[in-house]
Amino acid sequence: MSGESRAADDKSALAFFLELLRIDSPSGSERRAGRACAAWMEDMGLSVAWEPVSLGDTVSANLWAFAPGDPALDPVLVCAHLDTRWAGVPDVRRRSDGWMESGNDVPLGADDKAGVAAVMAGMARILREGRRHPPIHILLSAGEELGSAGVRASRRIAFSARRALVVDAEAPVGTLVEAGYGQARVWLRYAARGEADRFSVWRALQEATVRTGFGLTCELVRFVPSDTGCEAEVAVWFSPDVDGRIAKARYRSWVAELERSTEPRDVRAELVYPAYDVRASSWLHAVRSRMERGVGPVTCVRMRDGCDANWLASMGLLPINVGVGYESAHTRAERIHEESLVRLTRLLVAALSEP
Repeated sequence: MSGESRAADDKSALAFFLELLRIDSPSGSERRAGRACAAWMEDMGLSVAWEPVSLGDTVSANLWAFAPGDPALDPVLVCAHLDTRWAGVPDVRRRSDGWMESGNDVPLGADDKAGVAAVMAGMARILREGRRHPPIHILLSAGEELGSAGVRASRRIAFSARRALVVDAEAPVGTLVEAGYGQARVWLRYAARGEADRFSVWRALQEATVRTGFGLTCELVRFVPSDTGCEAEVAVWFSPDVDGRIAKARYRSWVAELERSTEPRDVRAELVYPAYDVRASSWLHAVRSRMERGVGPVTCVRMRDGCDANWLASMGLLPINVGVGYESAHTRAERIHEESLVRLTRLLVAALSEP
């Protein structure tokens, strides 16, 4: 590969990232960002298709593309998401030291527009250089910030591939997520019982958070007293080290005991995302080896925050979430370094093409 061609792709990742940042794309309103991606992929010669999905009261769409490859190789699904948690367009500031951040109150949006841009640039290089690669299905999902709604509603995923690369981890470039925690939320409402009783409920909830048993951790994230009673929200994390069926059975038993001991007026529980573990997969070993040969050392970690990878695993895929390099996602302090886009593009090329 010539130095000139590599520089062109490095520049394209940054240029497309900056183009995406100029497009407002909160969850449910991703279509415009998707159209920009569709045009870019069609210019590469890829076939694209839209998959409508319902996101609450609105209808958005997942964007799919396909790059035919060597049929002797196992197909791969590459996934990143189009939506951002906050609406608006950031005032992008590119500092002299290479960091990019927002100069207004809108978070930068590198989660996950940096991941999308690196996928686009990596595919452009693979195709232009004629690299041997497996059949590649590209999914740019909608509604990831709404509990991976686009992935969960998709009817195409099961027919695409068994192996997946998800480009969406809030971690340094060169990080692979080998296991992810699951999370459930429990919302409880209590009738008015007086100040002393409200304190008793709060204390009972705090005590319950340390009695979850092995494989579960718990936190009281919200407790709001009022004249009409009080409301509480509890987060429960499932360790990937424990069999999912055992963890869920312990969780259900814990919720039942919580109801018995605190006597809420109303209870609602929801699985936000499931746990998963790909540490024993040959796919993880293959991706790590290819990336280390192509770019350099790679670190494998477990991640507490959920994303599309958690739900892809529940659908029977082997997902490896790739560190994108952004920091402080969803906050005014969100930022990413320009070099992260360059290195991430090279890592994806190494992972998706044959040595």
